[in-house]
Amino acid sequence: MTLNSNDDTTQTMFPIYFGRNTQFSDASSTPLKMTKFHVAQQILERALKFILLETAVICGFGDCISVDGVVVEKEKARVTFENEVRNDVDPGLVEMIQGNTFCTRVYPIQHGGTRTVRVIYQDQVKVENNNFFFNIPIYFTTTLNSLNISLFCAQASNHDQPEVLLNAKLKQPFVHSNGKYCSEFHQVNVQQLGGERSITYMLNNLALEQPIYSVEIDPDDHSEAYFALSYMPPLPQSNEVKLDSQKTMSVCILWDASFSRTNVENPNHEINMLKIILDAWKLNAINVILAVVIFQNVVEGPNTFQLHEQLCWPKLSQFLTDLSYDGATNLFQLATISTIIPNATHYFLFSDCLLTIGNDGPTQFNQLATKLIWILNANFTHEPTNVSLIKHLINLSSGGYITREKIVTENNANEIVQYIDRPQPRYISTDIINNASVHDIYSSHSIMLATDAERFILVGKMSLPTSVLAIDKVEPTCENYGLLRPLYTQQLLAELTAFAEKTKKRIIGIGMKYSIVSDFTSILVLETLQQHIQHNICLYQSRTALYSDYMKHQAEKKTARVS
Repeated sequence: MTLNSNDDTTQTMFPIYFGRNTQFSDASSTPLKMTKFHVAQQILERALKFILLETAVICGFGDCISVDGVVVEKEKARVTFENEVRNDVDPGLVEMIQGNTFCTRVYPIQHGGTRTVRVIYQDQVKVENNNFFFNIPIYFTTTLNSLNISLFCAQASNHDQPEVLLNAKLKQPFVHSNGKYCSEFHQVNVQQLGGERSITYMLNNLALEQPIYSVEIDPDDHSEAYFALSYMPPLPQSNEVKLDSQKTMSVCILWDASFSRTNVENPNHEINMLKIILDAWKLNAINVILAVVIFQNVVEGPNTFQLHEQLCWPKLSQFLTDLSYDGATNLFQLATISTIIPNATHYFLFSDCLLTIGNDGPTQFNQLATKLIWILNANFTHEPTNVSLIKHLINLSSGGYITREKIVTENNANEIVQYIDRPQPRYISTDIINNASVHDIYSSHSIMLATDAERFILVGKMSLPTSVLAIDKVEPTCENYGLLRPLYTQQLLAELTAFAEKTKKRIIGIGMKYSIVSDFTSILVLETLQQHIQHNICLYQSRTALYSDYMKHQAEKKTARVS
């Protein structure tokens, strides 16, 4: 992939936006208003947990009267919220709990009263058969007092106007106005929609291999701009794997013999899966050299086995079965394995110590991740919690993570063998030519491109007025759809959260700068200037008058300290 300059004005882009916020190509920003009812006698705090897709991120939160929340470090936001609740005032909070599960908290809700909050999240649409599909969640079990949905789509020359699918009750015609297609739905006393959980919008007639892009000026620095390129390169769609009998594989088996694996049932499942994989290779006459490394507090081995030898499996099986399990696990000592076994083509890591992985920096894994890493874990009580790090290792190495559920189900055996042996296309890097002022590109490292994926997204920054990516240069007068910066931030955080403890300070700074809810940042709503002054929390700039008063107070306080 190459970045270059181009002043051709015939290129098109596909901004779409739902609600009153906008979308770049296959990312969308959707404001949800959620009203919480209270029928009990006492005044209550109410919490609502909700799950967003992995591709979604919360980038806004406020109350029903347009009071915008401000991003605060997660622990401080929680403490401030609890303090305000004890003072019988009315704070609001949205925070990430685990994975992509979020929780909103509001107080107070009077008897018979309601509280409405606004949550804005940004997501990516699905791509299927050259169409973009975006789903707005609408599942509910009671009658809604009102349901309001707005859809806006910028007109482009090579696609039809968008259309609403599935639910005829919610279909509204699109009206073309000022270069946009607009559709708005407003209804009161809305009954259940027959079990449907979403409204689906479709934008069709898109060439799958056509790059889709957009550029938006940085609202904080008009000499900079964010760009995004959405592209699915032509990849073979066949899942058929042709094993090469002439190939020689050097497989390093990293076997965790720590105390947490004393339940022999779990290692036995892993041994059975290893046999199935090796049998498939042997059946195809693939020459496999096995190096087995046992690790606990210390590393033992390697012990070498030749798959083509008649007694290879009985010896290897007995060796693994006879192991004693004791002590703790030091996974980071495996970072030196690449120097001990330099010719390894695959790593099979059998371990349940992934709960603690990620306490070290990325440099510990760089050498290990240069080869295929396949992680197998049959201990369901020790599933990894740092999903971002597992994805990081898999992306770097083109390997995969195989759970207990897949390991113990015999019907999955052939699928796993195919999974391991499949060809894996990758994005390697971006070459910047013609002195284009392009920087901070993410993904910053090589990643896998799955053949069944939707589109590959590359984001970055560029200095104006340079044109890049064969994208027309953007003018300051162009409409700013407001989605590229959150999308850029999301891609950046995806890399940083792989080593969250090491990058915590940077994650907090990014979350606060770009108004993103993350593992370490939440959005807090405080009503009054005095609350913000008391807790030393700056207001969101959309609250212009109070923000000005707060900054004036801070300046006066600073002057008083100096004098």
